[in-house]
Amino acid sequence: MHRPAVALAFALLLADAAPGTTLSRETTADLVCCAERVCCAAVESVQSRKDPRSGFVFTHVRLRLLEDMKGGGEGTTIELRLPGGRADGVETAAPGMPRFETGREAVLLLGRKNAEGYPVVLQATGGVLPLRKDRDGRRRLASPVTGIRELEGGEAVSLDSFRSAVKRIVREQAEKAGR
Repeated sequence: MHRPAVALAFALLLADAAPGTTLSRETTADLVCCAERVCCAAVESVQSRKDPRSGFVFTHVRLRLLEDMKGGGEGTTIELRLPGGRADGVETAAPGMPRFETGREAVLLLGRKNAEGYPVVLQATGGVLPLRKDRDGRRRLASPVTGIRELEGGEAVSLDSFRSAVKRIVREQAEKAGR
């Protein structure tokens, strides 16, 4: 198969694997609003494998749930399957996909599960907010936060501040829905 045909097939696979994913750039607040789940998790393992049915390479990420801020799920483990990676001598690049490193922590903004049963990371890299520890050992978001008035323009927003903002957004959503 020629490279353009492979690229087209992979693009079509991505479209199917990530329903609801859009090319527009949403704010962090928008992503929190449409997320089924917002959680903090630690990466336990990252492994790329070739799918035996399609022949495409996917990176499987196993994360240990540290806390749920919105929504929730079963168990204390989150499994993601992202397009791209290197396995069996095949390397597939998937531009815009987040990268994970074992031992790192991040806030995940997740949508519904895809057809294969894996949660979809919203807006690709926009749905993964890496965490880092400051000098005092407090966890802070390493990515800028947009669209959340009390956090706009702040550098290295604390996880505590972000958590409070998520709770406020969830409360406002519930009030608008009339619950």
